[in-house]
Amino acid sequence: MRGYHCQVVGFGAAALGVPLAADRAGRLGWLSDAGLCFLDAAPDRARLLDSRFPYAIHSNSRAGDFLEGVRPDGALGPALRMPAGRELSRSAEQPVPLRLVGRFLNDVSTVLEREVLPDPAVLLGARVAELRHDEDGGWTSLGADGRELATSATVVLATGAWEDTARTARDLDVDPERVVGSAELLTGSLDRAAGVLRGGGRIVVIGASHSGFATVELLLEKLGHRVTAGAITVVHRSLALSYDSMTRARAEGSLPGQILTVCPDSGRVNRFSGLRGRSRQMCQRVVRGLEPRVRLCAAGSPEARRATADSALLVHASGYRTAEVPLRTAAGEPIPVRVRRGTTVVDDGCRVLSRHGGPVPGVFALGLGYPRTGDDGVGRVGINLFHGTDADRVVMGLTSARNNERAPSWQGR
Repeated sequence: MRGYHCQVVGFGAAALGVPLAADRAGRLGWLSDAGLCFLDAAPDRARLLDSRFPYAIHSNSRAGDFLEGVRPDGALGPALRMPAGRELSRSAEQPVPLRLVGRFLNDVSTVLEREVLPDPAVLLGARVAELRHDEDGGWTSLGADGRELATSATVVLATGAWEDTARTARDLDVDPERVVGSAELLTGSLDRAAGVLRGGGRIVVIGASHSGFATVELLLEKLGHRVTAGAITVVHRSLALSYDSMTRARAEGSLPGQILTVCPDSGRVNRFSGLRGRSRQMCQRVVRGLEPRVRLCAAGSPEARRATADSALLVHASGYRTAEVPLRTAAGEPIPVRVRRGTTVVDDGCRVLSRHGGPVPGVFALGLGYPRTGDDGVGRVGINLFHGTDADRVVMGLTSARNNERAPSWQGR
């Protein structure tokens, strides 16, 4: 078993932020030479490539956001000049199909594997069941059978997140078979929804997030001829749109009860909590009464309870939980990490925080399952963060001499 400087658990979209940021900083060659590997549960390359943005919808971000993390004259720059990169560049200011984004990220990973990383640096079929903090201060990843997969001085968790449909079913006191995750529909698996609508049944979307309104848009686009008035209900706790500026927000007139939060970095309003792109347009159409096939209900209201009881299918679109990898001491004792609203908490350096104190030494994280929280209490998620600021902070930590300190600040007393 080879030892590495860093093992990245996961090789999906967020994980690519590590080599992209290292390339921008001129440190990718150093990191590769020091030892960089990726472990992913995908059993083969085809399924790995299919896992990056497999959704049948458009992005909420502009195409340019997916390009900005790539240094044109860096080791990964050739991906910009491949077909997917050129197509994204031509549509830089527009939302684009997410499957196009997936093809671009696959090109980035292909360049990385062929031109930068030595073999074996991408380990497939490597489902990490736990990470052990060894007595020498390093980390060893273990599979479900206890087999040691890799050992390294540092770890980056990029394991993603999942939708807890079982919990939604319990909270709503409905049969779990009636609840489906939004991701399943957004990948284009609409047979079940089509059957419900064909039989005159109703669908309830739980949550007014990007996923929620993207689900509504996809259902209307693909199955709209079967959707009758009021057949789809969106149950929401709040509604929030994103605006370019406070001036724009005031000109448009915000939604009732909407809180307007200005991002100090960009001046955008509701930058991380507000709807953008087609999801935003769909929300506005519904709010203005221009889409009679869709209605809104406040969570907890009698109308929402009736809609839930009467629906044949409920779509979970109300958030994600971290796909956790347990951390353990060399003696096998759990290292408890801090969790907030179902996701693992990281500090401003994207270091995983212990429940008992400071950061767990040598463990970083980024991606949907590990959002940094802003001053407004909102988790900051987005590919331009996972490939940008968040990844920059991770790489700074990976290449810093301070990483070799083994301070026990994470341990309980």
